[in-house]
Amino acid sequence: MVLGGVFLALAPVAVYARLGTAVLLIVTLAAQPSLKSAMAALRSMSAGTLVRIGALLAAWAAVSLLWTPDPRVVDLLRVAVVPVIGLLLIAAINTLPAAEIFRLGRLGMIAGLVMLALLALEVWSHGAVFRLIIPDPGPQPPDAKSWIVEVAARGAAVLAPTIFVFAFLIYTHTPYAPKLRAAWAIAFVAVGLAVCHSSTMDASWVAVAAGVLGFAVAMVAPRLALVGVFGGLMVYALLAPVLSTYVLTLDGVTNLGDPEWVGTESRIGIWHEAARLIALKPLFGHGFDSARALSAQASTIPGTPWPALPLHPHNGFLQIWLELGGVGIAMTIALLAAAARAWWPMTARPMHLAVSLATLTSTAVIALISFGIWQYWWLATWMFAAALLQVALRADITRL
Repeated sequence: MVLGGVFLALAPVAVYARLGTAVLLIVTLAAQPSLKSAMAALRSMSAGTLVRIGALLAAWAAVSLLWTPDPRVVDLLRVAVVPVIGLLLIAAINTLPAAEIFRLGRLGMIAGLVMLALLALEVWSHGAVFRLIIPDPGPQPPDAKSWIVEVAARGAAVLAPTIFVFAFLIYTHTPYAPKLRAAWAIAFVAVGLAVCHSSTMDASWVAVAAGVLGFAVAMVAPRLALVGVFGGLMVYALLAPVLSTYVLTLDGVTNLGDPEWVGTESRIGIWHEAARLIALKPLFGHGFDSARALSAQASTIPGTPWPALPLHPHNGFLQIWLELGGVGIAMTIALLAAAARAWWPMTARPMHLAVSLATLTSTAVIALISFGIWQYWWLATWMFAAALLQVALRADITRL
């Protein structure tokens, strides 16, 4: 079973090579019986509002290459291909019969357990498995964390957006009483949070904690949670440059002095510089992936040796504003509104909505404080999380 193999392969690949996530999505093309059926699946999905708005955003990114300082058409094509492959994966899942879905969910649960076990082993043992492969990593600065731990901790960026779906699969696929199944699922999230906190990927544990909060609110007040999460994202998307110019300023963090706030200080400085550049071209932006070219001209954050703008702004909404302008952010807000509308029926199933919102929240947190929005492995992680969520929800309905 091709999809089952892909789900199981995700575990070691996600822990040891986050770039392998995109490779896994490409492998899912094999789940389509033929090119003709794949194209038919894409045509069917293209009728949806979400897909159409996403295609419109991609088209606008292509148009913006006309004024990008260093246009890279190949990079845009790669970025566009990842969601297409993800849609093919979701389409393949939608065609599976109920019995196959339940078995696939069980394999997904096993993959999640293996991923967490490998990640915990590598983080807490300082790369025990990796050291068997590469026993001598070479000289390192005395105050630096092991590069082996750094590599393994990248898996936390894949675990955080998928942890709640894996936990839900544990809840639906273990043969115990409901309270015991819930306890196992909660334990999985708790251990995952601890592992993420121990890793060098700080954004991952913040994301998981935010997802727990989103899950709790959705279970108690599903409609309020749906409106709150999507409404909050849309408001922040619109006001991100204003907030980074006038509210989130360095004045509030430069006098903290504690090294643990270095990441916060650098992020705020980067966001402030991105907002300044956005103000120069607020409507159309500087062009797709222009942050790379702009970073070469950037100075440093005042009072620090850190670049005011690295290869990307470490904030998805600010990057869209910077590169695609107000036009691009308007399409992004429309995309969020369409997603909220599509998810509204889930308010009748609080558990389904809670898992979905927790997944969205944890993914959004990382997207708004880390990584470039166009990084292939990161987009692939989104699509894989969406596909895994589809499996989990369908499996639960089948079980009922």
